[in-house]
Amino acid sequence: MTTSPSDPGILILTQDFDPTVDPVVRSLTARGANVVRVDLSCFPQTLTFTTSDFDGERRRLLHRGREIDLGRLSGVWYRRPTAFRFDAQMSEAEQQFARNEALHGIGGILRATDCLWVNRPDVDAVAELKPYQLQLAKQFGMRVPRTLLTNDPAEVRALVESADRPIVYKALTGGVIHYPGAFPSGLYTTKVGDEILTHADRVRHTVCMFQEYVDKAYEVRLTVIGDTWFPVVIDSQAMPTTAVDWRGENHLPYGPYKPLPDDVVAKVQRMLERLDIVYAAIDFIVTPDGEHVFLEVNPGGQFMWMQHDLGLPLGDTVANLLLAGGPYRRGEVTQVGY
Repeated sequence: MTTSPSDPGILILTQDFDPTVDPVVRSLTARGANVVRVDLSCFPQTLTFTTSDFDGERRRLLHRGREIDLGRLSGVWYRRPTAFRFDAQMSEAEQQFARNEALHGIGGILRATDCLWVNRPDVDAVAELKPYQLQLAKQFGMRVPRTLLTNDPAEVRALVESADRPIVYKALTGGVIHYPGAFPSGLYTTKVGDEILTHADRVRHTVCMFQEYVDKAYEVRLTVIGDTWFPVVIDSQAMPTTAVDWRGENHLPYGPYKPLPDDVVAKVQRMLERLDIVYAAIDFIVTPDGEHVFLEVNPGGQFMWMQHDLGLPLGDTVANLLLAGGPYRRGEVTQVGY
């Protein structure tokens, strides 16, 4: 199928199993969009990229008979694609060469695609750097937990021994560890105790992040889809399994809808503008005094669980954004309740 002038082209780059994408694809298809969903692991076996100006300018992606004109895309949703997969008969050196060529070639082709990106991968790579996020949040007037980043055991021992608040350990990335032959295991935010003094030498293995524990009245997961914002209250203190990290519970305790205060909206807007991202999942603690404390931005965070639990139109909102196309210009925020 080739994109026709009346059918907007939407490219979705993600892994084969990604249930967050399915409702968005259905919504786009119902609106008449030409949707191509593909994982980059299909390259080069069944996925072809071509750009040429020998016979008129052509820029296309072809996957199993589905063709899309990269020059006439309305939007690209860069979700969670996996790595290129090369022929196993190639030597390791040959595969490394092919991988580098593909990164430069396909990366350049996609970067030159002038449409709406949710979000562009090079932008995501910067936006997901937690220390940078924390620095920006402070710069724009948001409170963040006091934070120690180090691989020096002496720094950790000194913090734990002198801290006037409980201390938590938090992974800088998603906290998922893939052990061979086993299901991925999650590493949740955890309060540390005296055991860290005994095992502090393990800190030397990598950069570790320790933060002060902030007292909570509740927490907020804010999903930003363009100028449409979905702040969801999570009553994390209602259950012991969610008190420190609500990701540890499958059935979350939600609180009543509370829109973000205007000053918080303004500060987040400035941060998003600096990060240049269109989609974001942002976490806040709200203290017993009502202060919003910034925790992190996830530029590729999940959201479909809130659509299922609360009936929020998140999938349709993503579809609308992709169909609207670009370039994206940040405008007035609309907060959606439940």
